Amino acid sequence: MPSSSSLTAVLLLLACGATPKVTDGGSVSPGTTQPELQAFAESGAYTGWKAEPAAHTSAGPHGEVRTFVNDTLYTSMKAGNTTHPNGSVAVKELYSGGSISGWAVDVKRDDGQWVFYEGFKPALNQYYFVGGGNLCANCHQGGVDFVLLLASALP
Repeated sequence: MPSSSSLTAVLLLLACGATPKVTDGGSVSPGTTQPELQAFAESGAYTGWKAEPAAHTSAGPHGEVRTFVNDTLYTSMKAGNTTHPNGSVAVKELYSGGSISGWAVDVKRDDGQWVFYEGFKPALNQYYFVGGGNLCANCHQGGVDFVLLLASALP
């Protein structure tokens, strides 16, 4: 049975017009469309995932950040895999002045393509790309299967 936080996330996603996906373990998957990713980020459904201990200055263009990863990506990263499985998800909280100002969400789809979403308040709909050859993928291609976060940064 899903946890109360998972049920809350599902209700928030439905209220935002997104179609949530609940995995066998009861966790909520973000989907892969721009509206689904935006609603998922705003719902906070990812906050129970493994995460960096605190916000810090990003090595990239994101400013101050804190990254969360789902169990699929976490297990793959900790195993040292060079290719992450479909269903891998990373959520980066973006901060300004100590408050969340937006999110970046990366999801590896069932076809093996990465989806990149980034949005800043108040609109939260600035960037959405699929696959390579775009603003997000061009930077992320330097990571391990497009993941720049090091496994050592996670508990």
